[in-house]
Amino acid sequence: MNEEPNTPPPVPPHPWTPPAAPSARARAWKDPFVLEPMTDEPTSLNAIASLLKTPGRVLFQLNEAGGRRLTVGLFVCSILCLLAFGFLLGTFSGGTQLWAAPTKVVLGTLASILICLPSFVIFSLLSGTDCPVGRLCTLLLMMLALIGLLLAGFAPVVWVFAQSSSEVGFMGGLGLLFWCLACLFGLRLLIKLAGNLGSRSRGALLAWGGIFLLVTFQMTSTLRPILGPSDTFFPKTKMGFLENWLGSGVGDRAVRLESPERD
Repeated sequence: MNEEPNTPPPVPPHPWTPPAAPSARARAWKDPFVLEPMTDEPTSLNAIASLLKTPGRVLFQLNEAGGRRLTVGLFVCSILCLLAFGFLLGTFSGGTQLWAAPTKVVLGTLASILICLPSFVIFSLLSGTDCPVGRLCTLLLMMLALIGLLLAGFAPVVWVFAQSSSEVGFMGGLGLLFWCLACLFGLRLLIKLAGNLGSRSRGALLAWGGIFLLVTFQMTSTLRPILGPSDTFFPKTKMGFLENWLGSGVGDRAVRLESPERD
């Protein structure tokens, strides 16, 4: 009688099998700051949408063929968003501020970027960023576009309080809060993208971000008033932003605006 050969019992599967390591392409797809071509047609509208989801693709496309058209589109979008935010700030006082406030917001923002451009190039090189100055300028453009988009998103909230509040101090604080939030997100975008361009130190770019915020704060005094009526477009006296916000009595100005002195 033939006996069946002894066969070893089947080995039960391991209860946990480690997942396979993701491929380089999968890792790049998950990182929104990786520099790679846009999957959609590189139009201005698609670039604006990609700026919020995959900004690395926008930076890549800005330096490819047709990048000049995207550059113009992002710049125009930034200006329109800043104008919308400034216009709704101007509805707080109405009158000439309907055109003066948005003009001052745009002028102050662009002037701040131009003033801080040389220091940005220096701090970028100190951080190890290895790219030409033209690409560094595209980083600033993308930061400006993101700041404008966020401010445009905050604009309806500004309009609600502009129509329901009469306190200059509160409206000024609300506008500064939204501005700081937009700048922080813009600075985060800039640092992340600079990291993919060879930047090894975040400290240098964070220091530059502090300088940029200080310059924008001073612009609120250089171009005052952005809120409240004024007889002149530019102020006649010099004043620091801390003196303007704290030392000059924002609350007292609100009272004077509501109850002007009569002859």
